[in-house]
Amino acid sequence: MTRPLLLVGGAPRLVVDAVRFLSVRARGATAVALAGRLQAAGLAADLLLGTLAEPAASAQRYDSRGDLEMALRGWIAAHPDGVVVMSAAINDYQVQQVESRQGETVRVFAPGDKAPSGADELVIRLRPASKVIDQLRPWGLHGPIVGFKFEDAATVVASAQALRRRTGAALVVANSLCGQVQALVGTTIVNYDGRDTLLDALAAKLADLART
Repeated sequence: MTRPLLLVGGAPRLVVDAVRFLSVRARGATAVALAGRLQAAGLAADLLLGTLAEPAASAQRYDSRGDLEMALRGWIAAHPDGVVVMSAAINDYQVQQVESRQGETVRVFAPGDKAPSGADELVIRLRPASKVIDQLRPWGLHGPIVGFKFEDAATVVASAQALRRRTGAALVVANSLCGQVQALVGTTIVNYDGRDTLLDALAAKLADLART
């Protein structure tokens, strides 16, 4: 018997006002590529993708961070011993206030309002939000977590190690902004010479986690 797998990709949309949003350039390609590799190995995985990610992929979709959290909580409730792979680029800020300035007049907009066009300045104030990956255990997940870090080459491996310690993740994928660091960080650190090689190795690790 194998553990169920959930691959989370893409990015939530952060609502600014009634018609505008902020998002991250995340296509969900990693989650889809892993699903294909796992399928080739005889393992099925559930896909949870952002609204704008990989439109041709068959997946459950989320739009906002609230949608994503609800979907994760539902999946974990049904599969508390499953494997959750968090490759999504999730905003760690949320909108606190939106205001516009026209001359000396400053207006503050309530959630759901539309900030008008033509203002001299539109200010979006953000405040920190909790990390979704930190909530997986409190939500009841007992199975393995696989996280991702994406930052400068000089710091990404150390940050991946810190993330693994903080969350109790089985693995963290360390990607550098320049693409030179492609590593799997677990009890050891293994570097790979390209994205495809890394994904092949990660898919094999996920298969092992699912079968334990």
